[in-house]
Order: sequence, then structure tokens, then C-alpha cells
Amino acid sequence: MGDDDELLTFLDDFDREAQTGNGWRVLIVDDEPAMHVVTRLALSDLRFRDRGLSFLSAFSGAEAVQLLAREQDVALILLDVVMESEDAGLRVIRQVREQLGNDQVRIVLRTGQPGRAPERDVVLTYDINDYKEKTELTAQKLATTVVSSLRAYQAITEVARLNRELEQKVRERTADLERQADQLRRSLEALEQGERAGRRVQFKLLPQSPKRFGDDQFSHLLQPSEIMSGDFVDYFPIAPGQVLFYIADVSGHGVASAFVTVYLKRFLSASHEAWLGGHGPPLDDPARLLRSLNQELLREGIGKHVAIFVGVLDTLGRTLTYANGGAFPYPLLCDAHGTRELAQRSTPVGLLPSPHYENVELPLSPHFRLLLVSDGLLEQIGGGSEHALALLRDSLKPDDISAHAVAERLGLRGEVAPPDDVTLLLLAHDPA
Repeated sequence: MGDDDELLTFLDDFDREAQTGNGWRVLIVDDEPAMHVVTRLALSDLRFRDRGLSFLSAFSGAEAVQLLAREQDVALILLDVVMESEDAGLRVIRQVREQLGNDQVRIVLRTGQPGRAPERDVVLTYDINDYKEKTELTAQKLATTVVSSLRAYQAITEVARLNRELEQKVRERTADLERQADQLRRSLEALEQGERAGRRVQFKLLPQSPKRFGDDQFSHLLQPSEIMSGDFVDYFPIAPGQVLFYIADVSGHGVASAFVTVYLKRFLSASHEAWLGGHGPPLDDPARLLRSLNQELLREGIGKHVAIFVGVLDTLGRTLTYANGGAFPYPLLCDAHGTRELAQRSTPVGLLPSPHYENVELPLSPHFRLLLVSDGLLEQIGGGSEHALALLRDSLKPDDISAHAVAERLGLRGEVAPPDDVTLLLLAHDPA
């Protein structure tokens, strides 16, 4: 038996022992059997992260590529350059990275003929982890190189694992969202089949305009951009001497947003019934009502948020208690002191899990006008926000008795559908 045969027999025995463990898999690629033996002996007692090494051998570039096509968990390749050809090792690198698509395995190039593959050119051209001359690789330097390569491999595979888990979660979440979207789509398709009937239903849900509660009169004007509207207004008595009113603007417009306005009407009706029955939150607390609505929208997963201003008018105590849920422009109050905004910065409902809403209580003058509008009015007026807000402020007069009077002053004729839903709500108080 020749020296090479004895070395190959030793490698076979070494391989059988290595297969019994769960060590880091290291592939030695070299056409010199002695390099395999020396490498295994030098690294036989090396451990990294409580794991030893498990060795594989290939004696040519072609054999290495075939082996790597079968074995998916090789952590490190100790690769010779010159084997069956002068650039066999370099060909292996390209095949591993490009044909096999394996960008995780670490590759340490070992060469006994550095002139055939200059280090600078190889490092710049090929995706390798390290470049070593065989003459400089002492046992200690080899161990250091292997450990640094395994550390890089572990980091890369951990990132890959996390990416796979993230992709799986994204797929699962996407499938869940698609199921929810499909449910909503079916609901919207049913609405679209009877859009015009839906418009009649939606507009029947609107309150009478104008409508008086003692010396206070509410009126509204709603001009949808499509057949159905994402804006909504309502006002109704909740207790003797108390009237709740609101203006709401659902994100988007059309059928999908109109669906949410119907949901909003149902939510407030149910809340009113629960309060009257003694087992629901008080409706005379606008901030609490907004928090409750926010939770409902998030829980239902409707996928829409609502800018809404809610007020409670005390017709006996002559006060207004209100809370703003992201509604803009801010309401305008016109009384003996002039016209001013009821500015209150806040977040639309259905957008964040824990928004902050608070009540403001305002004493009312004997004679006042309160104007609420949706933001579609600013786009309809045009000329930029500052110009539109100034014009809106000037349009409110102390003798206005209806939302239509304000709309006419702003030039809202209603012959053509606006680019966004436009809504006005006017509360006028004139003592008898």
C-alpha cells in the first residue's frame, strides 16, 4: 500500500468517527491527501460554542461542487486553488456562490502557489472569507482562521433563520389580512350592487335639517364626492336638556367609507341604548365616547380611521362640552366676542391603540353660531389652506340661520361632485 492509500484509509476512518457527532461541518478541498490529514489533526480538538468539527473531504474542484450540491449545512470550506486545473479553486467559488446560490458557507482560500492567484486580485474579485498561504498556516493560525470563519457563518445563518421566520410570519399575516380583506370586499361588493339604494339609506340616516331643540337650531349640508359619502353628521337628544352632536370624516370616500358611517351610527345608537339601560358609558362624556369608539374600530379591524368632533350641548346650563378626535379644520365659534377656533390637537379614532382625548367645557353666550366643516371644504375652496381657512372664517356671520347660508356664501352650488366629501354643520342659538 502506498503513502496516499494509507492516508486515504486514515481519512475514511476519520470520516466515520466524525459522522457520529453534530460538529461544525468543514469541507477540505485539496488534491494532496496529506493536507487533509494535517488539517484534521491540527483541528481535531478544536471546539467552538461547545461544538467540535465534522470533516468532509474532496480532492478536486468538481468533486467539491458535487458534494456541496448534496450537503446543505457545510459551514466552512478550506479550499486549494490549484488542483485539476490552475484555477480549479476559483471556479469552485463561482459555482458555489452563483450556480448553487450558497452565500452562507464561509470560504478560506489556501494556496501553495500564491503567484498563480495573487491575494489582492482574488479578494477583490471573489466572495471569500480569507486568503492564506499554506506556508504561513501554523496550527494556531489555522485554528484562529477557522474560529473567525465559523463565527461569521453562525451570524449569517442566524440572520437567515430570522429572515425565514419573518417571511413566514409575513406570509401568515398577509394571508390573515387577505382573508379579512376578502370579507370586507364581499361586504363592499354587496353594497356596490345597490349603491344608489345605499345612498338613499345613508341619507335617511341623517337627521332632519334644520331641527330645533328649544332656542337652539341645528342644520347641515352634505355633498358627497361619489354616490355615497364618507362624511356624516348627527344630532339627537340623549337626556332632558342635553343634545349630542358630531361631525365625522372617514378616511377615503365612497362606498367603503360610507359603510363606516353606517357602523358609526349603529355604534352611537347602541351606546345610547346601553347608557339609558344603565349598563353603558355615559354619552355626556365625549372623550370617553371617543376612546370607546377607538377600541371598537381597532377590534373590528375595519381598516379605516375617523376624524370626528363630538359635542354635548346643555340647553339648560348653557354650556358646551366637547372632545376632538383629529377633526380639522377646527370648529368656529362666532359670538359677541368675535369669531375664534375651538382648537384642540388630537388623533383620529381607529388609528392608534392608546390615543389621548380630553373634554373641554365651554360656557355659551346668549347669542352664538358654531360652525363645523369637514376638510373636503378646504380642497373645494382651493387657493391653499391658509386662504381657505381665512375665507371660511369670514364666511361665518352672526345672523346665519342655516348651513346652506354659509355654503352659498362660499360658492358651494352642488352642481358638480366635489373632489372630496364636503360637510357643514351649523348650530345657531338665538334666545326667544
